[in-house]
Amino acid sequence: MILLAVLFLCFISSYSASVKGHTTGLSLNNDRLYKLTYSTEVFLDRDKGSLQDSVGYRISSSVDVVLLWRNPDGDDDQLIQITMKDVNVESVNQQRGEQSIFKGKSPPKIIGKENLEALRRPVLLHLIHGKVKVTGGSTPFSPNSGFSSLQ
Repeated sequence: MILLAVLFLCFISSYSASVKGHTTGLSLNNDRLYKLTYSTEVFLDRDKGSLQDSVGYRISSSVDVVLLWRNPDGDDDQLIQITMKDVNVESVNQQRGEQSIFKGKSPPKIIGKENLEALRRPVLLHLIHGKVKVTGGSTPFSPNSGFSSLQ
């Protein structure tokens, strides 16, 4: 779940940075699927040596973003669905070769099958002026999914 939180923070912070200084937030089109790619690195011993000798891992993923609902009154109020795909985990240090604990292992073996399935479940975000106000759901959108105040 920490992995999921890190990737969502990367996703949201990139949009927050793009709308800095504006009064409106993220603006998505209704009939469009946005495909994004994200990658982050986690270093476990950064302070002990050089970057080339560091121990850690890189997490990358494709992310699909879809606008599900927008306030018809023109307020900057939206409900979006985020789905992560193609999650990959690898060592940040490619020099280790055969000594790498990631060598020959798939993401389900590294982070666990249940964690990987949790990452792949769709997540709903209620955005108001580009800021996340509510998160929820690990199922596709339906009007009865806990966002009844948006109807």
